[in-house]
Formats: sequence, C-alpha cells, structure tokens
Amino acid sequence: MIDAQQIGEVGRRFGIDEIKTTTAQPFEDAGARIKEQREAGLFLGSERWYRRDIDSFCDARTVLPEARSIIAACQCYLTGEAPGTHTPGNPHGLIARYTWRNHYADLKERLTAFAAALRDEYTANSVVFSNGEIAEKPAAQRSGIGYYGKNCLIINRRFGSRIVLGEIITDIEIAPDAPQEPDCSQCTKCIDACPTGALVKPYVLDRRRCIQALTNWYGVLPGDIARAWGARLYGCDDCQDACPANRYVETKPARTMIGYVGPSIPLNEILSMSEDEYRKKYARNQITARWVDFRAIQRNALVALGNIRDPLTVPVLTKYVKNEDPVLARTAQWSLDNF
Repeated sequence: MIDAQQIGEVGRRFGIDEIKTTTAQPFEDAGARIKEQREAGLFLGSERWYRRDIDSFCDARTVLPEARSIIAACQCYLTGEAPGTHTPGNPHGLIARYTWRNHYADLKERLTAFAAALRDEYTANSVVFSNGEIAEKPAAQRSGIGYYGKNCLIINRRFGSRIVLGEIITDIEIAPDAPQEPDCSQCTKCIDACPTGALVKPYVLDRRRCIQALTNWYGVLPGDIARAWGARLYGCDDCQDACPANRYVETKPARTMIGYVGPSIPLNEILSMSEDEYRKKYARNQITARWVDFRAIQRNALVALGNIRDPLTVPVLTKYVKNEDPVLARTAQWSLDNF
C-alpha cells in the first residue's frame, strides 16, 4: 500500500491546492440520500437525476472496474477581481464566481498531468474527472477534502466552499485519509440567506427553487422566484456569501484564462445573439456546457432586465413580447409589468 503523503507530494508538483485519498468503495449512503431526494421530487423534472443510475453514479468502479483508490482534489477559485457592474442603457447580468472562468477544465488538466506521473512512477491505470460522471462531493467528504455544509456544498478548512472538485480514479492501493465530520454547529446563515427558500432545512436542497439549478432549466419562472432573481444571468452565490467559513478565505491571482467570461455579461448582447454566436464567444465555460439550454439563458437575461428596470431597455423587452417562443414572450411581458 502506498503512503498518501507520497501521493500528495507527487500531486503538488502540478499546483493543485489540496489532495486527499479514499478507497474506491461505493458511496452507499450518498446513493441512498440522492434516491430519497429524488423520490421526494426535489429535482427539476428535466434534470438527468430522474434518468441516472444512482448506484453506478456512486461507484467509481463504474468508470474503472479495477479501481482501488480515489485521489480527491480541490482548487480554490476565489480571486480578487471586482464584481460585475452595469451602466444606464447597458445593463449587465451577473455570473456566479465559480464560473468567471473554467476552473474545472484547469483542475482536470492538472489532474491529467498528475495521473501521467502516477503512471510513470507507479504503473498506475487511472481515469480523471472534474465535474464528471461520478459522485464528487461524497469522494471529497470521505477523503477529508472537506465536510458537507448545510448549503449542501463541500466546505474545505482552508478555502471554505469556494472550490471546484476533481478526482483521479486509480487501480493502485493508497492509504486512505480520514473523512471530515460536519462543522456548521448551530449556524443557519446559508439557509437564512437563500433568496428563494430552496434550502428547506439543513443539508436538504429543493432544486426546483434553487436559482443555481434554475439557470439551466428552461421554462417560465414563478413570480416570487423571478422577483428574487435580481440581476443574475447565471448561477447564484448568496449561500456562499453568507457562510462564515468563507469569511477569511484569501483571494488568489487568477491561475487560468480557460473559458474566461468575467463577472458579468451585457444583457443586450445576450438578447441579440444567435445560439451559435453565444456558444462560440463563451466557449469552454460552464455557461455554454452541453446541458445548458440557450433559451434558458435568454430567459434569464429577460428576468434580469425586469429587475434592473432600466427604461432604456424597454424596446428590447417589447420586441421579445412578440417572440414566437411562448416562454420568452411571457417572461418579457413579466419584465415590462415589473417596471
């Protein structure tokens, strides 16, 4: 069995913030929780959770039958860049911090180089993921990368929840690190801060009301959620902004420009683009991932305009009221009515 510290020393050559190890045993408890939430209808109807084989998702041997260990990793994405702003006549839609650039792709590149070094040094056969096809949060928790916060995110001792996750599934046997236990105490700041009440109780998220989840979902938003939407175009940071564990996380210089979109995007630009133009301009970012419906992005832009209430955008909204797509037309009308 290989010492976990040796593996960590190899990984640190590639600038990975934190590396921990666990076994490749299935995450049975996590699978049971996901099934329970699915049966309770807490996922959006269009999400793949209703089609996914949860047992396979929670078993690393699905992707590497001979897997014996999981090397879990995290990368802090918090930079000191200024948040998005807008000016009269040119309102911007806000982008959640985790996807100002594609930190997942950056971490995956680092992990791929790490896996190549493991192959050379230990003859290891490995598979690499970041935001991939296996259960990442359970791997992060069991390996000791972090613990589950009440906002259902992994919280790292150094970087809070301002992290993206990745892992190497490998056939070498590595001594596992110890898992972390929950450390939120009696704090409920994330639950209190959720603008739509999507955090129905500690560790339980109703994705049907979660702005982060809804930015990918296509349909007419309920009025109370649309009003709470604010100027967002993609994602939501509110539960993380409220979390005390994030209060003292140090900002870092940006380490990658992969898929850079920045903190905000002009909404008029989004509403004048074709889908091809959108996907080319913002390629390699989460906002153009294959599962993101461009019509949902357009709807998000219309909702944001309704909350910003810039009178100079009325002609754009008036144009969309006549759109042949009923979701976009209804949303544009809601936005005009919200002025």
